[in-house]
Amino acid sequence: MKSFLLKTSLALMIPLMLGSCSKFLERPPEGQLTEEELFKTEDDVVAFTNGIYTLVGDNAFMGGRKQLLSELLGDEYRGEFFTGDYAEIYRRANSIFGGTRDDFYRKAYDVAGRSNIVLSHLDLASTRKNEIEGTAKFFRAIAHFEVVRMFAQPWGFTNDNSHPGVPLRTELNLGSVNRSTVKEVYDQVIADLKAADDLLPEAPANAKYYSVTKWAARAYLAKVYFQQNDFTNAFKYADEVIKSNRFLLDTDLDQRYSLGGSTEGILSIEYSINFYMPGGELKGAFRSDVGLPNFRFTDQYFGIATARGADKRREWYTNTLQPGFNLLTKYNKNEFDVPLVHLTEIQLIRAESAAETGAANLATGISDINAIMTRAYGGTAFNLPSSANAALVISTTRTERELELVGEGNRVQEIKRIGARSGANIDRRGSVWNCNGMILQFPKGEQDAFPGFVMNAEGGCF
Repeated sequence: MKSFLLKTSLALMIPLMLGSCSKFLERPPEGQLTEEELFKTEDDVVAFTNGIYTLVGDNAFMGGRKQLLSELLGDEYRGEFFTGDYAEIYRRANSIFGGTRDDFYRKAYDVAGRSNIVLSHLDLASTRKNEIEGTAKFFRAIAHFEVVRMFAQPWGFTNDNSHPGVPLRTELNLGSVNRSTVKEVYDQVIADLKAADDLLPEAPANAKYYSVTKWAARAYLAKVYFQQNDFTNAFKYADEVIKSNRFLLDTDLDQRYSLGGSTEGILSIEYSINFYMPGGELKGAFRSDVGLPNFRFTDQYFGIATARGADKRREWYTNTLQPGFNLLTKYNKNEFDVPLVHLTEIQLIRAESAAETGAANLATGISDINAIMTRAYGGTAFNLPSSANAALVISTTRTERELELVGEGNRVQEIKRIGARSGANIDRRGSVWNCNGMILQFPKGEQDAFPGFVMNAEGGCF
């Protein structure tokens, strides 16, 4: 079976030929192809599908921008060193201006749009039809999921989740689309991921998880349900991924961001030297061994993260490479794959969900969090006892989640998820979990194209 990888010349050519548009001119400019000319065989559809990987891993989307936007909205960094778009996002002050945010938004919908193009040409597919369809639906799902988390108030903001979500694009429609409700968006994301789970193979073609499999679909289902605080389903899908025994926790904490060295990547964007090199935006924002980056931890968070001398994750931090500044070292590398979802995250989801779902699963939750802490602390000194109650498992897992996923875009989603779960405001900067500035403003172009488009309320959080 032909591998669903990036390495085809056509996959690289397609973005230049099609832009963000699926409507083709009757007489295209010289050197461009019509849709009819582009899609003639199953191989053409495969090549176009492969091209979606380049968009997903782009620095403006999952290759770095999603992580940075999320980190800016969090509570672990000092704000006085950010300028321009970064400063506005950090201040949680919504406005219609901001190319950094707009590029992320456009890239996400580019992924959704190209997925829809693939789905409209399934009639050309035969032997690889299931994989093609599953891949397109998977990427359409994560595009909408990542956008709704950034541009809409979280699941649970209203009792029935009828509050405004984001435009839902599931057809080849170039016209303006108003916002669907958050419930409608999540329902579509879950439907797409479940379809992908049914259609995708269990194993990647080349034994490396650089292409989408059913385990990636199930891992994202765990993420989506966890974001909804639906712990029964979050546990179910996380449990299935872990019990597949296809992924192992990395023994070396430095392996998660490495060149093919991780054993826990459920879906990663491959770094291929001189061909495709994701992660540049992460290095530009965080790398601390070649200069002073703008992302600098507060003394408060740095103290929390480095409090335990036995914690091997202290290696992810430095205040000596650039004296006087608290910095991250996780991305101090020239080359690395970018994991979109990995086993550590899924094990943390199962741990907390186990504690939330009752006594029958509690032992699993304790085992999960103890495995992560044993790796982190090099032994069992900080492990939870087998008699630990659910509240202790939940609080410990939340602490370890923040420490494990630092710099990966996790913290702001936890601030909002926990707020929606219990009304608690855990933000160290003092904002309420559902204040206006905790979500991003839509690009002005949406309202310009469709005057009825509902923009987000503006105003900060302080």
